[in-house]
Amino acid sequence: MATIENGTLKGLVGNVVFRQSNEKTIVQTKVGRKPKQTKGTKAASVSFGVSSAIGAYIRRTMAEVHMGFYDSNMHNRLVTQLQRVNGPSGHISKEKSIRSNKINRLVNFQFNEKCHMQDFMHFDPQIQLLDNKQLTIQFPKFDKQKDIRQPKNCDLLIFNLFIVMLNFEQQQYIHIHSPQIPINLHTGPKMVELEQLSFDVNYKDAKTVLVGMNIEYYGFHRHKHLLLNNKSFHPAAIVGAFIN
Repeated sequence: MATIENGTLKGLVGNVVFRQSNEKTIVQTKVGRKPKQTKGTKAASVSFGVSSAIGAYIRRTMAEVHMGFYDSNMHNRLVTQLQRVNGPSGHISKEKSIRSNKINRLVNFQFNEKCHMQDFMHFDPQIQLLDNKQLTIQFPKFDKQKDIRQPKNCDLLIFNLFIVMLNFEQQQYIHIHSPQIPINLHTGPKMVELEQLSFDVNYKDAKTVLVGMNIEYYGFHRHKHLLLNNKSFHPAAIVGAFIN
């Protein structure tokens, strides 16, 4: 508490201390007590730190999917989604790993918030991890004129799939598959029926399987195809997530 003596303020007001020295009033800030962390705040801090580290690793792993064309808030959104994967209680190991059976909550995560993949294709590939450690991907039959949103001056698109087997604890890629499916928009049949894709994901130490996908759009200009994707136009998402 502060008092006034002979017209001079002395003492404590909030965290500010007033005192006299050589007929001058000196104002100082009193250092407050550092708040003590509770068990809950410590757990939340560990959970955020681990989720942030895993999120950064996924961002690097999926570089061929997002191609750097992601929104400025992407990392924070990914960390939030990883915390949803691990549960609301924040009970997560200090090891940089995902062991939750809710890993499928990563599915449909959009790397570019302004460019949702479901706004550009009116069908979803069916992705399954079978008991024999085979990953299968089946696109439904689709109409390339009606079921795919086409930007201006586009005559070719490519569905890029990126299947990666990871070990978060060891921070390593175990194996990668990256099939490409080109679709010519102006030639060939209107209805597209693709064969089922199958990949072996039975690799030692592979704990997690993630499937990323993007759509690259190309326009033909001066005898060559030019990529039309950019920072604000790049559909890219996680379309599959499994504990292996």
